[in-house]
Amino acid sequence: MTETKQSGVQRLERDGITWLCVEKPSKAIFESLEQDYKLHPVHLKESTQTIQLTQVEREDHYIFLLVHLPTYDAATDRIMTSQVGVFLGHDFLITIHDGRQSAITDLFKACLADEAVANAYCKDSSGYLLYGLLKQLLEDVTNTIETLLNELDTIEIVVFDNNKSDAYQIGKLRQKIIRLKRVVDPLETVLNDLAQQINTFSHEHLAKYYSNNAKMAKKLTEVVAEAQETIEIFKDADFTTSTEQTNRILAILTLVFTFTIPVTVMGTLYGMNVPLPGGLSTHAWTFLGPYTTEGLIISGSVGAALAMYAFFKNKRWF
Repeated sequence: MTETKQSGVQRLERDGITWLCVEKPSKAIFESLEQDYKLHPVHLKESTQTIQLTQVEREDHYIFLLVHLPTYDAATDRIMTSQVGVFLGHDFLITIHDGRQSAITDLFKACLADEAVANAYCKDSSGYLLYGLLKQLLEDVTNTIETLLNELDTIEIVVFDNNKSDAYQIGKLRQKIIRLKRVVDPLETVLNDLAQQINTFSHEHLAKYYSNNAKMAKKLTEVVAEAQETIEIFKDADFTTSTEQTNRILAILTLVFTFTIPVTVMGTLYGMNVPLPGGLSTHAWTFLGPYTTEGLIISGSVGAALAMYAFFKNKRWF
């Protein structure tokens, strides 16, 4: 096994198989790859253009695979998308990435450091090496999904065990799940396409292996879809909870305001500069004592409020 390294390119050679791990390639590297491996310049360009869609294309002497993979950035608490361009030849594998997909570099370093790992991945063929690499990438996606599922479980406890709104936490997790779904969904299709082409290209019986990767991608898609449905339920539950809490507050404020209407009306009437029974112009009532007028006004206001309370209670408005 031999390894050579130049700026942006790491080379691993074993049993007639060459693996080039290219990170953030320059124009000069692209020109070298185009010349040495007869790669189409359009495919090389697409491998680094982030606007490209997940795809698989077959040429005479290589298969070009472009996949997008999610990575969780703990520093920003966001799901980031990394793009990987893969060129599979009969005796070579070229992976081109932007450096954010650590699973590729980790596997490459593991093959260099451990003879057993190198034997497991590289001894059969370049097609089997690609299968192992894709399997590792899918396992990395699984770890990302499990991180969000753990967060989903935490959100569930918060949503159903308190009466306050958790809209911000739910919205942030919902954004991450939607972004994850957008990245994961195309994987099943492209891996199925690759499984259908791999045998005729490599002249090996590798379709079963690649189909397993496609099945794994399908399961991941289903898990993410279920997580999206769950977070939508949490969003609706949180909205219902916050709405009910708001309604309770409004109901209390409405009742307080309604019960003060009688005393407000009485106070307004007797605050006018017009003659009223028991008012200043006609002299206050004193047949029950010096505060007869005040007592009658307060009693009338309280009585009206109690009558409204009884009426509301009878109508079951609260």
